[in-house]
Amino acid sequence: MVIGIIGAGLAGLTAGRLLAKSGHEVTIIEKSKGYGGRMATRYAGKDLNTKLDHGLSYFEAKSPEFQSFVVELLDQGLVKRWGDKISFYDGENLYAKSPNLENNVSFAATKGMNSIGKYLSRWVDVKTETLAGGLTHIGPNRSRKRSWMINLTASNTFEADAVILALPAPQAYGILQTATDEVQALKIIREIDEVAYSPCYSLMLGYGDKEIPEWEGIQCQNSPIQFISNEGSKKASKQECSLVVQATPGYTRSVYKQKEEVITKQLLDHLSSIAGSWSAAPEWSQLHYWRYSRAEKILGRSFMELDFEDAPLALIGDYFQGNTVDDAYRSGYLLAKEWINKYSD
Repeated sequence: MVIGIIGAGLAGLTAGRLLAKSGHEVTIIEKSKGYGGRMATRYAGKDLNTKLDHGLSYFEAKSPEFQSFVVELLDQGLVKRWGDKISFYDGENLYAKSPNLENNVSFAATKGMNSIGKYLSRWVDVKTETLAGGLTHIGPNRSRKRSWMINLTASNTFEADAVILALPAPQAYGILQTATDEVQALKIIREIDEVAYSPCYSLMLGYGDKEIPEWEGIQCQNSPIQFISNEGSKKASKQECSLVVQATPGYTRSVYKQKEEVITKQLLDHLSSIAGSWSAAPEWSQLHYWRYSRAEKILGRSFMELDFEDAPLALIGDYFQGNTVDDAYRSGYLLAKEWINKYSD
């Protein structure tokens, strides 16, 4: 079966790998240059040698499915245990240990979060910088070979027997609206329309030869900043002192559309009151806006599936039964297992 997956985040790549390994022909269509969605890495600094995980700083593995995958990543040297030295800022004082941390083991990527997406992409054909604009359901009574036509904005198409939408809910909504003549698609549209996301500004900072702090990260409360990641503590190879500052959703919404230099200055002022005056004077900075940082409302199932006659369609992602990386992986994993059982040759 030829399967087209729209979105090369963790859910899409996970489903794609498993389906490809079971013998299906899988192509993933991704609008950006890289893989992994929020598991993103920015290359910055001198000669672009500094890697900063500006979407997701670290993750936990709670489900058996994701725990098994993390063991695989550990064996590949792509992740390591991280997070034993996370401090806590309560709005006034900085404490060496956060009281909010659970006893779960957390992990960071040794070569950048995007290395995980690159690893998963080895099993599938990924077409990056390719934007999908809509779907056309050809159906069983057709002269064409495939059941679905994915309409690409570059005025060409991709034909598939089955389609998986591995996108944030609002983007999946937009794709499904192009097939509104299908009653079953309308049912999904009404349900995912309820899913909303919190935004986040991520400020990336480089400090050259400055000594790397001993803390790995700082959780913050009563501040426009929600987390500060010490990127130099995560990577396998030595790099300059660098931080990623993640703003709270409330602050992000309040300053949205303001000039980047204004937002950067405000976040640096708050950072200096937490980490020290040295942090207010980076050698360079970059600001990134995440529109779909984390789902605020989730759906109580692992995935959504429509059984068009001879034309399977499914939705997966981190808004199914949770809003974490673990949930995204499990969503893609469980759909793939379902389809492998249903559509095995």
